[in-house]
Amino acid sequence: MTTAVAVTDARKDFLAGRSLLGGGTLVRAVDGVSFEVAPGRVLGIAGESGSGKSTLANLLVGLEHPTAGEIRIDGRAVGRKPDAAFRRAVQMVFQDPFGSINPRFTVGRTVEEPLLIHGLGSVAERHARAIAALEESELRPGAAFMDRYPHELSGGQRQRVAIARAIVLRPRLLVADEPVSMLDVSVRAGILRLLRRLVLENAMAMVFITHDLSIVGAVCDELAVMYRGRFVEHGPVLDVLRTPQHPYTRALIAAVPVPDPAVAPAALPAELFAGAADSSGGCRFAPRCAYGQAECRAREPALEPIAPDHRVACLRAGHLDA
Repeated sequence: MTTAVAVTDARKDFLAGRSLLGGGTLVRAVDGVSFEVAPGRVLGIAGESGSGKSTLANLLVGLEHPTAGEIRIDGRAVGRKPDAAFRRAVQMVFQDPFGSINPRFTVGRTVEEPLLIHGLGSVAERHARAIAALEESELRPGAAFMDRYPHELSGGQRQRVAIARAIVLRPRLLVADEPVSMLDVSVRAGILRLLRRLVLENAMAMVFITHDLSIVGAVCDELAVMYRGRFVEHGPVLDVLRTPQHPYTRALIAAVPVPDPAVAPAALPAELFAGAADSSGGCRFAPRCAYGQAECRAREPALEPIAPDHRVACLRAGHLDA
């Protein structure tokens, strides 16, 4: 199977709290992440806010450069200054469709802009490709939307415009960073179905960033659960959701609201080990883990297979219910 994107041991460090006099604290937002995504496949990356999901997304699209590790698109390593070929091959759909679209541009100009920047096609060809991208994104007839402005559209329509702008270049990798979290619940399912269809029809790979585990089964083939910069569980999406083997994954699933007012979602504890606010040298989830033992605070587990294609970073993986 060919690979559209391959990430090997990617790391990203930031210096927080730095002043004019220097100093500051080193923060590792992404810490040794590796994965591959084939064309026509979707990898979901889930976790709480601050887990490093959006930083990883920025690395994939070249908005940030990894401190260490390597990112390859179609076998080509991404350099410190990504070239035009990379910019065409990788596109992103952002969380807020109103904030990611220029309010002074018409829909037509918004969707045509990537073609203009890359010098692709004549004026008539760019116009035709923009209409086709809008119709692929389920804004039909596409010509009826070309002269409209973002404020004239609903939230779902604006996000479809953002998707049309992303696919008009026929990218190899689409990164979707919380693409439905700003939308009404009534339109989320339609956007998820649209993204899934575009991935299959255009043989793209997609990385789908979310904090909502209730939606990943509808769009993803694989799921990686991220905590403090690392993958703690990674496998086929239904395997991870049905038989989670990491305590953090179980806690996230338990926290998903259910449509029953008598059932309260479980709250993930801030800390369970007394005095264990710093878990450096051990499992980074140990201070919050209901299954933690002394050994967990002594060494950090590696991401290891417990079943075909299912890997978990937990010393008690496979024995949580024992």
